[in-house]
Amino acid sequence: MLKHHSVRNRLFKVTTLVLTCSLVLLTGCGSKTYKAGKQLDIGVLPNLPLYSDCGMAQEYAVVGKNEEVNAANYSGFYAAMLLDNTTREPVIAHNAHKKIYPASMTKIMTGLLVIESIEKGEISLDDMVTLNRKVTFDDWDAMASDLVGGCRINVKNLLYGLMITSYNDCGVILAELIAGSESAFCDMMNEKAQEIGATNTHFENCHGLHSDDHYTTAYDLYLILDEFSKHDLAYMIDSLSTYDFTYTDADGNEQVVTIEPTNEYLTGEVNLPDGYSIGSWKTGTTEEALNCLIMELKNDSTGHEYVAIIAGADGKEALYSGMTEMINTAK
Repeated sequence: MLKHHSVRNRLFKVTTLVLTCSLVLLTGCGSKTYKAGKQLDIGVLPNLPLYSDCGMAQEYAVVGKNEEVNAANYSGFYAAMLLDNTTREPVIAHNAHKKIYPASMTKIMTGLLVIESIEKGEISLDDMVTLNRKVTFDDWDAMASDLVGGCRINVKNLLYGLMITSYNDCGVILAELIAGSESAFCDMMNEKAQEIGATNTHFENCHGLHSDDHYTTAYDLYLILDEFSKHDLAYMIDSLSTYDFTYTDADGNEQVVTIEPTNEYLTGEVNLPDGYSIGSWKTGTTEEALNCLIMELKNDSTGHEYVAIIAGADGKEALYSGMTEMINTAK
């Protein structure tokens, strides 16, 4: 068991509001993993609106439109960025405002809206959902749980499955629970993105499977992660090294699947540099996005907090070696 990771030393206070909820929704297919293909060229939309830095500098680190900072070692990625959230300064910036495909980093926004719905009392972690069939995806390789029609599962397990091991079907189920349909939920996602200043972002789905019109930027993901990590429940989920994903199958039998994070620093497959701890995070992998990771970090000796992101790494080895090099740059 790995030690508990968090950026902020605080108690998690998550209020569970119990509501009566009887809904029939769709769900997913067998568990599989993504494959990464060759690196693809992603252009920049000429009319993509840029964020306004007016009033943002006091709350966020600001990176100029074409600003490149210590970027020489990261030119092989679609984008790379390390921001010091303590000094509000960029340490590394490469293609910070270039259009990228977010893959499962999309789920940061999905999780944010779910947590906000819980905090508003619109849904509860204990609410039970009954499924009438499984959600399927055009991408046969999509990561999904083993939930099928007739299964019963609560919101907590759907949320944890979504954020920890990146179950795409959990995202669809939660989207329908909150908004009535995935498309209506995407409208909420796009509205939230605009609200927090992530104006170079457009969501077409709640999970991140590829769509040409589903895009973001490294800087927008920084803004979205910052909003997500304001919530204690986000830290609780992202601190876990394992979780028992639990549901009742169609025959009424309890099923428990022990899931692990997709972040290899948390599973111990990759060693996190000494003296750092991890806060909120999300990985993402599709053929078009390649391998991606965004994380909050804290230098335990200096107290400085950072957000690090790499998008478009051609393989996990390249992703984690680049991220480790980036972390070692932090002070």
